[in-house]
Amino acid sequence: MDYKIQKDVPIPKPVRGKPIKYDLPLEEMDVGDFIGVDLPKKKIDKEIKIIRNAVHRFKSVRLDMSFSVIKMKGGVGIWRTN
Repeated sequence: MDYKIQKDVPIPKPVRGKPIKYDLPLEEMDVGDFIGVDLPKKKIDKEIKIIRNAVHRFKSVRLDMSFSVIKMKGGVGIWRTN
């Protein structure tokens, strides 16, 4: 087998875990702001767990921000509380 030496090839960024399903603009929220995620009634229980995990991962990096994720009639609501 022949190998070819190449120069100046950038190292790819590592991929960790599954990609984020919801690209929520949490960084841009001010205290009191709200994001509503509209979902069919059948999917709310499953998707709220995914959304809460995404918010929790974000909060682990930004300790100065806090959020409340609440199940609502037509989906999921996210409030910035601090």
